[in-house]
Amino acid sequence: MSIQYRTVARADHPMLLDFMRQLYEEDPAERPVPEEHFRRTLLELEQHPERGTILVMEKDRQIVGYAVLINFWSNECGGNVLTIDELFVAKPRRGQGLGADFVQHVITTKMNDFVALRLEVTPANSRARRLYERLGFSSYKNETLQLRLP
Repeated sequence: MSIQYRTVARADHPMLLDFMRQLYEEDPAERPVPEEHFRRTLLELEQHPERGTILVMEKDRQIVGYAVLINFWSNECGGNVLTIDELFVAKPRRGQGLGADFVQHVITTKMNDFVALRLEVTPANSRARRLYERLGFSSYKNETLQLRLP
């Protein structure tokens, strides 16, 4: 499979904004995610790469997906945890192994020197859950709780 991965460039922003809209239309968050959040994420990670990165997936010189990767240090894990915050593959390219290839790429390159790789999946997204479980992910014993400020 000839997939290339690279850090997002400014010229990619319009396509990524469209992909981000598609992701949240297909798999909505608990609350609507305004497009301003997408723009802020692109700028924040461009200005502060130590917080994470956005990778684009290219096949045949066309962007076919993206991933938002976020870093944080974990005392429990004893090192950097890399969270796949978002992983999106364009509809026409799904079912071709791109998501699995991406996860394998992150694992084999040991991106950001992580000791653990995490991700979230919505309960309704059974297709993605099957993929992640096939790749070795399993449920974590702790439940994630969140307090969102207005």
